[in-house]
Amino acid sequence: MKRTIGLLMMLGIVVSVAGCGDDDSNPTSASQDKYSETILGTWVHDGDPMWTFSSDGTVLDEWWEVSYRWTIEGSTLSITDPDGNLTSEYPHEIKSMSSTKLVFISKINKVDGSGTVEEEVTYTR
Repeated sequence: MKRTIGLLMMLGIVVSVAGCGDDDSNPTSASQDKYSETILGTWVHDGDPMWTFSSDGTVLDEWWEVSYRWTIEGSTLSITDPDGNLTSEYPHEIKSMSSTKLVFISKINKVDGSGTVEEEVTYTR
């Protein structure tokens, strides 16, 4: 029994390590299509659904229950309102994306106008 559990644990480690590759984590223009496919579906932040991306170019902000448009160019994710205005001060820069994890940089202007603040944000599925 101990050998079986040990074997299953080792297989689990091998499978999880094999699944941790970063095929699609390096933001290049070649990965744009892969990002556009991988981003589809619902992403969760701190246990709450945040964004649901659809293949028709719309994204539902689950928090506000408002629909926007999304585009990915290279590693830049832009979410815009119906008039084409960004919903944040800057587009989001994707650091990495897999089928279960999206990491991007959110950037905002400092209130005093002295520059910007960048925050790394992680969404999961």
